[in-house]
Amino acid sequence: MPVIKKKFKYRPISLKEILRQMKQNIDLMIDLAYVAIKFGSKEIADEVYKIEQRIHELTFLLSFQIIQTHPRGLKNAKELEPIIVMGYSIDKISDALSDIARVVYINGDITDFTQLFWEKVPEPIIKVRVKKGCELIGQIRKDIHFRSKYGVTLIAIRRDNKWLFSKDEKVSLNDILIVKGEKAPLMQLKKECNDDEPISFELERSMKEPAFDISDPEIEEMFLNLKETYIQITDISETMTELALASVFFNNYEVAEDVLEMEELMDGLNISFEKDILELASQMDNTRDLTGIFRIVYSCELIADAASTIAESIIKGFKPHRILQDAITETSEIVVRERLSEDSYFRGKKYEELQDKRYKRGFHIIALKRGDRWIYSFEPDFIFKKGDLLIGLGPQETVDAWRRCVNPEKFLEEN
Repeated sequence: MPVIKKKFKYRPISLKEILRQMKQNIDLMIDLAYVAIKFGSKEIADEVYKIEQRIHELTFLLSFQIIQTHPRGLKNAKELEPIIVMGYSIDKISDALSDIARVVYINGDITDFTQLFWEKVPEPIIKVRVKKGCELIGQIRKDIHFRSKYGVTLIAIRRDNKWLFSKDEKVSLNDILIVKGEKAPLMQLKKECNDDEPISFELERSMKEPAFDISDPEIEEMFLNLKETYIQITDISETMTELALASVFFNNYEVAEDVLEMEELMDGLNISFEKDILELASQMDNTRDLTGIFRIVYSCELIADAASTIAESIIKGFKPHRILQDAITETSEIVVRERLSEDSYFRGKKYEELQDKRYKRGFHIIALKRGDRWIYSFEPDFIFKKGDLLIGLGPQETVDAWRRCVNPEKFLEEN
């Protein structure tokens, strides 16, 4: 990847705007990094690199603004501590995400691995082609509200071999929409776009043989062992990022503790993964095909460490500045922590039932805690019970409706 060098020009920008941009950029980076390795796109990897450079600039601006304001006294210093920690941790996360995306430059066959188990990922990324008769044609992307209306996130549009990221872009016939969401709403969107083609991750036709041949029963068994661990590692690192930022934004000690619990789980998963992948390497002709997988998992570990650093500032008793609370109100998606009550619409329902728009409201359950056990992925027949602690991620405009579904009594008391 070519190194782009440019002279940095200082432009005055408020702390709130810096934090808002950092949060939105890191959210986009997470999605684009996995798009890059899922579709083998060097163009997307380059886009991730550009965002990484922007976050570096924002980190510098954050430090500069804090030094410039120069608050005096211990109280003011303690209020700014979480902002500084969060800024530098997001910077570290952006480095790791950029490394994940750049795997396509060193290991082009990584797509053969990441595509094998797409349907088992909690929120897989797929492509959907817009065909004749689709009602989205001619609509402006930002006006469609993909998350609240369809339950999916539109990451990018591919048109005539070009990637489009602007939210002011209009959807056109034959566009390829790169979308992220749970399987049921993804399949529903494909149907509404009149896309009846099988799930595919090829942007252009490829004649090459896949790097990983799982027709061998012994190798297939090893891949099955790797599958669950790989999915957990990538998903938990993303979940930890969302929860760590939420713990700071809402000054929530319990959420911060949840993040640290997840880091302990990540440490064990990484050891297990390293063991399994070394066993797989002994059965492969070309171990270079595993290089990218190693780098992705290592980068996920760095993301988890950075997320833990953010959460630790709350555990240590630092209270975030009000600027953090102001910044979250201007982001498009929000993390909500809610406990399932006796009168909840979720109680006794299966996971597949909750894909209904009446309950889902555009929210994705990124984690659930039952007793002392964390659950990150759900089978269709998983049943929700009273007392379950749900961590949901969804659009600002439907947060109250989602909370009302999970805990109606609490919602009525607060309102």
